[in-house]
Order: sequence, then C-alpha cells, then structure tokens
Amino acid sequence: MAITLYNGAEVPTNSDPYELTSDLAKMALSLNLPIPVDNQAERDGLAALAGGTLKIGTMVLRKDQSMFTEKWDGTSWKTSGHCEWTRTGQSVPNTTLWGAGALTLDATRTTDTAFVTHPSENLLAFRDAGNYAITFTAKAAAGVTGRSFVEFQFDGNAVTRAVMTGEDIATAVHPNYRANAGDVLVFDVYHSSGSPRSYDFRISITRIG
Repeated sequence: MAITLYNGAEVPTNSDPYELTSDLAKMALSLNLPIPVDNQAERDGLAALAGGTLKIGTMVLRKDQSMFTEKWDGTSWKTSGHCEWTRTGQSVPNTTLWGAGALTLDATRTTDTAFVTHPSENLLAFRDAGNYAITFTAKAAAGVTGRSFVEFQFDGNAVTRAVMTGEDIATAVHPNYRANAGDVLVFDVYHSSGSPRSYDFRISITRIG
C-alpha cells in the first residue's frame, strides 16, 4: 500500500510488490505538477489522456497566455489571472465626467493578456464570468478641489467611487466584484477645480474566483 505524504504525493512502501514503471507513474501523477500546454485545444484533450476524467485540482500552464495557470474544478477550468492597464497625461476638463481614455496594457505586470479586453476608450470587458478584485487609481498633476472623485461604473451605475477632494490622488477599490461574461466597466473621473487637470491612471484587475 502506498503512503500519501503531506503534499499529496503517493510513494510505494517497502512491502509493496516491485513494479517500477507503475509505481513511478502513480507517484508522478500524484504530485499534480502544472502541465504545460500549447493552447486550449491541448488543454481540453488532457481528459482523454487521463482515461476520461481529470482529477479535481489538475493544473495547466497555458503557453499561449504568458504561462498563465488554470485549474480544473471538476466542471470547468478556472483562472486567477492578473492584468494592469495605464494611461498617462489625460486632460480632464472642469466639472465634466471624463473617461480614462485609451488604455495601454502594462505587459510587465500582467500574467494573462486575454481574460480582460479593451474594446474602446474608457472601457474594459470581462471574457469570463467570475469574481474579480479591481482597483482604479487616478493621480492628478495638482490637487483637485470642490466636488471631485474617481469611479468605475457598470450599466450607467457607479460600482465604486472614491472621493478625491483636496488631494492629488485617489483609488476606487472593489475587492470582490462579480462579473458576467461580456460585462463592460467604464472608468472615469470628475473634478471641479476651476480649470482642466492632467491625470495619470492605473487599473488593476485580478481574477479571484
């Protein structure tokens, strides 16, 4: 009978019949190391190689998505990706709700380039339904006054808003936002400082469930 170690690995005991190939195969499979795959098709073909059913918790590394990790939960593949988008030097008029503008993906801080897309200015869209941690930081070239805030909204309603009055930086945070596949968020700011302000933006989105 094999012994199961604290990390889930199964190793044969001295009393087991000696079957080198079988014993080593069982031990290797029990380690549940991430499996590199070229694309979704190769990932989806793993079940057949495993005899028809994948073990819950099986992990793959998607080589077509910056070596992003996906986990099998018994029903579907789940991801926990992270992406960041930026915009610098966006001029925001006085007393006008103004979008973040055309965003640039920060590839050095992004682990998955596909689970969030940028269909047009001010907008980010979710590829998959799931739970996401979202932060939107706005930094103005100078402090803003009057009624001033940073927010992101869905379907015309603010999801999260952070007051920016009297400051030059603020961050709107939603630690566990539930999105449906295809949902689109709008990122914008507002200030009443008497004249236009130049803003830098950073948006961070992490898949958490």
